[in-house]
Amino acid sequence: MTLDNQRWERRFDGLLMGLAWVTLGIGVFVTFLNSRPSPDTRVIAAAAAATIYVLGLQVIPRNLFRERRRLTAESVSLIGSALCMAAVGLTGGPNSDYLLLSLTPVLFGAFFGGFRIGMATAAFSAALLFAQSVGLGEGFEDELSGMVRWGFLYVLVAITFAQARRLLVEEQQRAFAFAAASEEAQLRLARLESANQLLNRLSEIADSSELNPIEVGDAALEGLSRILPVKAALAALASDTGPVVVARRGSEGINDVKTTLPLHVGNREVGLIVVTTDEALTPLQRGLAEDSIRPVSLAFANVQLLQEIARRAIKEERQRLARELHDEIGPSLASLGLAVDLAMLQNPTEPAMAGHLQGLRESVGGLVDEIRSTVADLREEEHPSLTESIQRTLRKTSDTDPDVLVELDEQRPPRPSIAADICAIVTEALRNAIRHSGASTITVKGVSDFDTGTVIVTDDGSGFSAAKVPTGHFGLIGMEERAYKIEASLDVTSGASGTTITVSWGDA
Repeated sequence: MTLDNQRWERRFDGLLMGLAWVTLGIGVFVTFLNSRPSPDTRVIAAAAAATIYVLGLQVIPRNLFRERRRLTAESVSLIGSALCMAAVGLTGGPNSDYLLLSLTPVLFGAFFGGFRIGMATAAFSAALLFAQSVGLGEGFEDELSGMVRWGFLYVLVAITFAQARRLLVEEQQRAFAFAAASEEAQLRLARLESANQLLNRLSEIADSSELNPIEVGDAALEGLSRILPVKAALAALASDTGPVVVARRGSEGINDVKTTLPLHVGNREVGLIVVTTDEALTPLQRGLAEDSIRPVSLAFANVQLLQEIARRAIKEERQRLARELHDEIGPSLASLGLAVDLAMLQNPTEPAMAGHLQGLRESVGGLVDEIRSTVADLREEEHPSLTESIQRTLRKTSDTDPDVLVELDEQRPPRPSIAADICAIVTEALRNAIRHSGASTITVKGVSDFDTGTVIVTDDGSGFSAAKVPTGHFGLIGMEERAYKIEASLDVTSGASGTTITVSWGDA
């Protein structure tokens, strides 16, 4: 029940109680006045019955009307009708001074219980009045018209107040529906305003610079902080290797509640936002947040699209450069080398000239080798750096694994043509140390600088014997094959104090 419903029901309840006390006072006063000098037992009993009804109506808990409305209204109405009609029967039947009071149970039943209870109370009161009229015997015909008028009045009161209640309830329902619609409209306006502010911010970002995920994420978190009681939040962009955090703000507490808001475009998840609050978000707050971050989903989707376009453009450009180096510059250098060889054959007796030509031939040969390596690099797919590969391996391990110290100075990742094999060797050495060494500490250190580098994986475990590698374990063999393939050196030293695996490439 709404507050407005309770308000007008309290008002009617006050009017009803006032009417009951007034009609009770009139009935008692007139009947005692007519029975002077000494009222008989019937008068006193009628006054008692009427007073019991009014007092009972006064003291009955009003919360029963809200909790069990129909049962309470029906019981109070019928019991009140019986008490009032008892007073009427004791003081003259259809001519009783308590007839006005007998209207209050009908009025109460119709207003608080509805049409059915109101009509039932009216019929019950009319039936009791009719029975009393029949019981009078002589003079029944004279009282019949008065009885009919009062019965009609009971029914009229029941219909009138039941209808009045129905109209009030419908009006309150319309008012409630209008208020709910107004609240929903205000909420939608708030959501639209929040989304519009974020769109304006994203538009400013796009106009001032390239649309990058860091600035988009910062704008999203800033917008959420204006509409939610956020203590901390982060925004992450979806990628092939999992979510990548692009923006973060605030600090989390131990007992804070985290809520994940996924970012979708159609059926594709493009990222997520995690907000941290003191208490769990209400459905209203969550809906407001989801509506306000919808532009972020589109922005992240555009960022991913631009990144994919850039990757494809870079890949095509790398392939174009590789073709030109292989098909144009490479053959030209090979022709130059052949010309130098011919010149050396034609001038074998001139040592100075032969020395210069030999130096030129070596330079040309070096350039040809470098172009071949460059073509191989350009043809290779992009590969994560050594540090990224190590971190990915560590993320897949459990909390009970040994401590891993990474002291790798990766000035430049290994060149693309050998990067996959170098990363595979290092990560396999690290995985073997974690799974099989029983070590408490593992250290990964070294230097990487494109063509050259050395990485050392050391553990303080129990060591192993290369001659006693269990059947079905080919990790060490695979590392040796990869090192041989890229002309790198692989050194494995193991003993009771632990194992050290060293991989070097280039001139390192």
